Amino acid sequence: MNIRGIGSIMARHLIEAFGSAKNVYEADRNLLSNLPRIGQTLIEQLDNPEHIEKAEREIEFTQEHHINTLIYGQEGYPSRLMDCPDAPTLLFYLGDANLESKHILSIVGTRSCTQYGRDMVNKLVSELKEAVPDLLIVSGLALGIDVASHRAALEHHIPTVGVVAHGLDRIYPSSHRATASRMVHEGGGLITEYVTGTEPDRGNFLARNRIIAGLADCILIAESREAGGSLVTASIGVDYGRDVFAFPGRISDDRSKGCNRLIRLNRAGLITCASDLLEAMNWNSTVLKPQAIQQSINFEEENLSPLGRQIMDLLQDRGDLRLNQICDLLPHVNRSSLIEELLDLEMNDKIRNCPGGIYQRK
Repeated sequence: MNIRGIGSIMARHLIEAFGSAKNVYEADRNLLSNLPRIGQTLIEQLDNPEHIEKAEREIEFTQEHHINTLIYGQEGYPSRLMDCPDAPTLLFYLGDANLESKHILSIVGTRSCTQYGRDMVNKLVSELKEAVPDLLIVSGLALGIDVASHRAALEHHIPTVGVVAHGLDRIYPSSHRATASRMVHEGGGLITEYVTGTEPDRGNFLARNRIIAGLADCILIAESREAGGSLVTASIGVDYGRDVFAFPGRISDDRSKGCNRLIRLNRAGLITCASDLLEAMNWNSTVLKPQAIQQSINFEEENLSPLGRQIMDLLQDRGDLRLNQICDLLPHVNRSSLIEELLDLEMNDKIRNCPGGIYQRK
């Protein structure tokens, strides 16, 4: 909504209450004034025609440059991100990468990376190319590990998406413009929550880390000092229930101290190669297992509830699914009831909840 004082969470609450952003703007002002934390100042901002004019200019820019607008709760919005409590209300997306790819890995790290860090990233991406056919790599297009991750993905023909901390009318740093162009034109893309004209301020980089974490099944910290943005991404990932991994480094190397500390505190799993990641994420079974022979099973005999049978049928017909995907396929079912039924199926050893929030039939 781009109004000062209304963040992502408040904007989502308003849209959920009124049905759409358009309805919020058109709502009765007396009704708005009775809502918690909506003061007269915000109501005056809603009445400011400058916001409408700015929105119209943004729409023109997105149409001219073939940028997709992804709205929370609507078709096209990344389902993994919808599970995050502070997910952006609106995303601007340029590119063709599938944001619902079966396997999504975010790779982040220090801007002042070493050759060791670049080599480890390139080795991992190369090995994953052979093992994971439906893989998307996400990073932040920043200096160091981020751009090394994007370039390794491009080298090995894996789609890669950059989450940027500014509008899509620019590339920062400008030295990465050619890489960004290749990402868009070779099956990847660029994504941001910021409108055109937004400067790449420090606070924006910290905020965009939640998108890097939320888009992925797991996060790899390739190299990090004892403090830095990549450690913030790791912390957010833990809060979101994402699996976090790190490459170990020499104890004397400042640019590995953050990774070594994460591993020591059990905040990140130690990995040295793709096999470690595949095993930890259970991607060996979801990617490499032979296709099961479809059989007609009478779930009535297994004493399942009607909802349980529906879920089992979905996992039989469509394969592994995430919670939001199951919600979309069973729109008549209350989300809390669905979570309760999934837990019952898991406790009864009918399904497993795999790393990355994927539900899989046993």
